[in-house]
Amino acid sequence: MKKLLGIVFVFLSVQWHSQAQLNGYKYIVVPTKFETFKNENQFRTSTLIKYLFSNEGFNTVYSNNLPQDLADEPCLGLMVDLIDDSTLFATNTSLSLTDCNNVVVLMTQKGRSKTKEFEQAYREALSEAFGSLRGLNYKYEPSEPTAKSAEPITVSFKNDVKSLEPKDADKKEKEAHTGVEPSVEEPLPAVASIGDSKEKDILYAQPITDGYQLVDTTPKVVFILKKTSAPEVFLVSKDGKSGVVYKNDGKWFVEMDDKGGRPKELNIKF
Repeated sequence: MKKLLGIVFVFLSVQWHSQAQLNGYKYIVVPTKFETFKNENQFRTSTLIKYLFSNEGFNTVYSNNLPQDLADEPCLGLMVDLIDDSTLFATNTSLSLTDCNNVVVLMTQKGRSKTKEFEQAYREALSEAFGSLRGLNYKYEPSEPTAKSAEPITVSFKNDVKSLEPKDADKKEKEAHTGVEPSVEEPLPAVASIGDSKEKDILYAQPITDGYQLVDTTPKVVFILKKTSAPEVFLVSKDGKSGVVYKNDGKWFVEMDDKGGRPKELNIKF
């Protein structure tokens, strides 16, 4: 009994330490091409790793599409590296997270698969390797500002009115008297939706061998989904491009293997 309690204590300590380490970083950066491979997103590894981190609540981005604050301050993120120790008989992988000083902050357990088909083998091995990062309840916690950055900022509006065109000045004065707030353009959502809740955008999942076909109300087959070892992840091909359909935060998304790499929301009815 004491031995069992000791193992549980060590496990919880490792989990807490891993969470504390990762909470200080705002982004997880996934390379579009890992050094161990010849091609970008080979065997769909970049897509899968991005999905795995995003599904655990991490703000995950591709290395070729960095947000401005991360581009300005690389130390906000951790770079993912895929360690490939595969042999002739098995695919062995693990993941490391490296900071801006090239220091390894965290290393996952090793995942293993004996599946002969490479894409499926890497999917199984990486999913197993990621097991040590599941359930961390990650939440970004910014570091305390330094004394210099904490100093109050003085903003002067002197001569600002002179820069307004007459029409703009009249509009501002009118809004001030009528109590109407100036209009503000809302930023575009991070994920471009290709459908909404309208009936015409619903895709119906019809079971087929090894997966589903998604049809619209025409009816027309839009996607063919192929099952993987993960119940909420499917392989998909369309117009000569391969991709993945996955569930994240209760919603379905498709991400095709193109330069944009931008996930699009799907409205699927199973």
